[in-house]
Parts: sequence; C-alpha cells; structure tokens
Amino acid sequence: MTTLEHTAYETGRAGFSLTGFAGRALRLVYRAMRMRSDRAAMQAMPDYLLKDMGIARSEIDHYTSMHYAASGADGMDIRNAG
Repeated sequence: MTTLEHTAYETGRAGFSLTGFAGRALRLVYRAMRMRSDRAAMQAMPDYLLKDMGIARSEIDHYTSMHYAASGADGMDIRNAG
C-alpha cells in the first residue's frame, strides 16, 4: 500500500464516534508519556553518549517534542538503541 493510499484509508475511517475520539485521546496521552520518559532518559545520559548519537544536549527537547514525533517519524527509541 502506498503512502497516499494509506493516508486516504486512515482519514476515511477516523470518523467522529466516541470510540474513535477515545482512541485518539489515549494514543495522544500515551505518546506524551513516552516523550516525557524519553526526554528524562536522554537528559540522564552523559555527553559522550549523546555525541555518539549525534545529538547535542540543547537538542533533546526538539527531538522529544510532540511535534517532531507526530511528523511521521516514530520518534527516537533510546531504550532499544544499540
């Protein structure tokens, strides 16, 4: 399935039902909790590990923001890195 077909399929099934709204709200809450824990884990890392990943300490908030994760990327999962 191409990206365009996948996008059309997702927008067609979203709807305005209560279960759809609840599902989207739960996903948003889960994503926010995940970004918060990822941010805390990255803040606890020493500078040399962040440098190995190509991230400056000042960029942690950018990479763990909701906007960055919602742009199509899954975010950075530092727990499974290695």
